[in-house]
Amino acid sequence: MGRAPRFSTGMSCSPAISTLATPALMTLWGGHLPFAPGGEKLQRELSRPELFSRICVSEPYFALQEVKGVGRGEVMARLPVEPRPEAECSPLHASEVYRHLSVLGACAASLMNPSEGPHCYLPRRAWVDRLHEGPLPRATQPLHCSAKAEFNQRRTALAQVLLSDPEGQPLFAMGVDYNVLHAESFVRLFQGTRQDPRPEGPCRGPAVQVPLPSLRDVVREGECLRGTLGPVGPELCRGHFELFPVLPMAAVVEGLCGLAGTLLGQGEGQRPARYLVTRADVRTESFAHAGETVRFDAHRLAVKGRDHYFDCWASVEGRVVAVMELTLSCLD
Repeated sequence: MGRAPRFSTGMSCSPAISTLATPALMTLWGGHLPFAPGGEKLQRELSRPELFSRICVSEPYFALQEVKGVGRGEVMARLPVEPRPEAECSPLHASEVYRHLSVLGACAASLMNPSEGPHCYLPRRAWVDRLHEGPLPRATQPLHCSAKAEFNQRRTALAQVLLSDPEGQPLFAMGVDYNVLHAESFVRLFQGTRQDPRPEGPCRGPAVQVPLPSLRDVVREGECLRGTLGPVGPELCRGHFELFPVLPMAAVVEGLCGLAGTLLGQGEGQRPARYLVTRADVRTESFAHAGETVRFDAHRLAVKGRDHYFDCWASVEGRVVAVMELTLSCLD
């Protein structure tokens, strides 16, 4: 299957998010952890209609609750969780961390946007780092997350996001680098991919529920594993750009982490190995639209102790959608 091509995104590399771990993490919020007792600075609650009009993302992909502005470019929210029995032994799976924290970062950035009107916040690069020691059980109570954002150029924004348990223990940190497009510009660029809504109308179920991608035709060649998804159904894209359904990058992360995790197994017929996602560096190169078939590849590069290092990528007919550098810590 070969190695993933290397890409130049033209971006300077941001510091590793692992540098945010306690006590350095506290510097982001003025010397206090955002979820520590007495650390909240409630200003106002941001309604879903207000946020949807700002960030062009809606239910069911948007699942944050009680989003509140607590400072200049700073927001906090509660994050509901749902049962997902899989091999990843963390309170929240890395793909869900990517989904929810990138949305919260967009909410924070929208408060700092000098341009009025709805905008699409498109993550072009994101770094996710695990801050907790593992394994930990799947969360059963809502988690807490906080984001701070700023515009570094007219059409790009940066956000730092933290996910913590209900007691304030940091679980994951994430940095996101966004391209920011006004909704009108997005429509002009992607007019050819417009799809009118289906007769079933808007989502009426719980906002947190989003279908999981299921790969088929999975093939292993040595240290590489390949699978395909698709054609991508619009149900996987609901709430992710109205009328222009795009496969969320969280679904891409889900598929690639799943492939890499499968490579940790000891052999066919045995139970999947348990693991933790230690770090993921995701770069978005293009979009996968509803109706397209996406190929997923994971290539194990090296093993050092319990840590396994991967190059992963997703593509549509040779056009790269995303590349990811991934570190998994095997627990078995």
